[in-house]
Amino acid sequence: MPDSMVSVRMHEGRWRLHLALPFDRLAMALISTGRIPDPGPGFTQYPVPDKRVVARYVLDELHLASRDGQPWRLSVVSLAPPAPNARNWSIDVDAVAPTGADLRKAVLSYDVIIRDVIPDVAVIAVDQDWQGGVLPGQPRLLGKLSEDDRTITIDGAHGTGLAALGQMVGMGVWHILEGADHIAFLLTLLLTVTLAARQGHWIIERRPRKILSNTLWRVSAFTAGHTLSLLATSLRWLPAAGQGIEVLIAISVAVTALHALTPIVPRREAWVAGGFGLIHGMAFATAIRDLDLSTGQTVAATLGFNLGIELVQLGIVAVVLPLLLWLRTRTFEPMVRRPVAAAALIMAVWWAVSRMLGE
Repeated sequence: MPDSMVSVRMHEGRWRLHLALPFDRLAMALISTGRIPDPGPGFTQYPVPDKRVVARYVLDELHLASRDGQPWRLSVVSLAPPAPNARNWSIDVDAVAPTGADLRKAVLSYDVIIRDVIPDVAVIAVDQDWQGGVLPGQPRLLGKLSEDDRTITIDGAHGTGLAALGQMVGMGVWHILEGADHIAFLLTLLLTVTLAARQGHWIIERRPRKILSNTLWRVSAFTAGHTLSLLATSLRWLPAAGQGIEVLIAISVAVTALHALTPIVPRREAWVAGGFGLIHGMAFATAIRDLDLSTGQTVAATLGFNLGIELVQLGIVAVVLPLLLWLRTRTFEPMVRRPVAAAALIMAVWWAVSRMLGE
């Protein structure tokens, strides 16, 4: 049987407590406290309580106080029953400290389920603490609460945020490595840096400076585009990326892949890279928006995340450009470029269609 889980996210000026409560044990607790009717012996499934009943129960049985006993103000901000084939209710509670209280330390008194259903255990962890170097995905376990011990002191780790900044660099690296569409866009963008468009066809570009210029302009334009939109979206100046942005990213790959097959935007590749970079940056920002950081922390997180992205981009350029330079003087260069571009085009069309259908 799964236990309850309480994850604490420390934000500037408030905390957010995320509760994951097993539906069967929650129902038993509500029945034992008389908040919902007892279904009697022989029932085949647990009753589904009203959301308002669950919210009231949580607020009655969960308390947070400063070290001198002043209560924090709690409010349920979201509440969802288990999804199909899932077991846990998902409940988010915002906690606002009293004026003058220490925002890094508080005492949690927790009676949800564990007082009424035995042997339930509540696992308590800090899931986000920028100053303490904790970001989602690498929680810091604080302890477990049970019927005999229902109080715990939550203390933020001491630090400067540099550890969290380093983690953001790592997040940026893994985000782009896991994003096949972003990598496909950069690869197809680079496929033609060693070529020149003449009368609707590709020919070999023999000027090394021009090849270097092509590479720098395209990569720099893409970087500038996604950096600007990444920061703007992370700061919520632009809306969050949705289905439409994901479709546009697929289209960006299709455009650069088609261009690698036949010149459709000759001598405008940097503009294309910058324009589509704005679109890609909005998608990159999803990981940062979900952290719900302060303005200063968001800027720092964006810079770290973007640095991780740039490191991967530079690595791709460092690997791909020498190969393209070697290929450009080979007669079989088109037999390598065209299949790669065609494969990227097919993937892009598949991505666009599946995303439009919401798959």
